[in-house]
Amino acid sequence: MGIGLNHYRNPNSILMLSSEKDIQAVIEQYLRLLEQRKLLVYIKNNSGALKTERGSFLRFGKAGSPDFLIFLSEGKTIHLEVKNHRGRQTESQNQYQKQVESLGHQYYVARSLKELIEFLDF
Repeated sequence: MGIGLNHYRNPNSILMLSSEKDIQAVIEQYLRLLEQRKLLVYIKNNSGALKTERGSFLRFGKAGSPDFLIFLSEGKTIHLEVKNHRGRQTESQNQYQKQVESLGHQYYVARSLKELIEFLDF
């Protein structure tokens, strides 16, 4: 039997994580659970670079794009960026946020799973 939604709603079961990588991992587990329950569909937006044999870097993704794209009912889309408590958006992330918000999409920066749960309000 897997972890249920109540596990994530209980503040005592939510660890205070400090690295963005750890926060992303917990958020992805939660999104996966919500997707299994058919409440949303999500995409983990992988970006970064790969070093080629020649030593150059091959870049993936679009600069500034968020960590997750979340698709909800009634055509709602959330562009979710994950930061730790000290993290700040880059200039390209700020530009991306302005672009998608100008098109009527939601953009949200989550610093913890608890913040995301409160924002989604399922």
